[in-house]
Amino acid sequence: MTGPAPTMRRMGITHVVAIVLAWTTAGGQPPAERQAMLQEVDAIWRTHGVSIVALGPDRMVAPPSADVRLTVELARARPAPAPGTRERLGAIVFDHDNVPATTLTINVAAVTALVTRVRPGGRLFDQWPPAWRDTLVGRALGRVMAHEIGHYLLASRAHTSEGLMRAAFDGDELLRPARGGFAVPARDLPRLRTRLAGLGRASSLAENAR
Repeated sequence: MTGPAPTMRRMGITHVVAIVLAWTTAGGQPPAERQAMLQEVDAIWRTHGVSIVALGPDRMVAPPSADVRLTVELARARPAPAPGTRERLGAIVFDHDNVPATTLTINVAAVTALVTRVRPGGRLFDQWPPAWRDTLVGRALGRVMAHEIGHYLLASRAHTSEGLMRAAFDGDELLRPARGGFAVPARDLPRLRTRLAGLGRASSLAENAR
């Protein structure tokens, strides 16, 4: 595949991940929530030279500048967690060779329920204007999506004690404006660079993860 356009290179973007959003149940997404979600996931990964570009569900082939195409399933249903376990906000499947799937899931209902228990500015979440609530939920969804994309780009199931790849986030962390806690930890950057270097070659990133 061809690399990013020269303009993107000047912006520090070396790789492009194209995502297709797919709802697993009927219903759409408020425009403000979708915009905030996509802006957040892109902003988080741009600090590492990766741009996240959303495609419509009718686009079967990613644009030539894209290095990989992922499907993001947005689920409204909230499956009950196993006894003694924390509810999962997102998921990605790895096969027996530890190769990540190109489909990941975001539990929209669980993320929304988590952040609505927070009191931004000391006010109940439901007291904020609808458009602002949509923006906040979108920010939280974007951060959860960035985490799951991290599992794919790092080709690793592992979690870290800090940064983007932590095992869990609380509602306040998902809502606060600052993104300082959502970077790939420094010790994982060499692995990330190695995985990104494999993008655009004859074999896919997933194949190179073996």
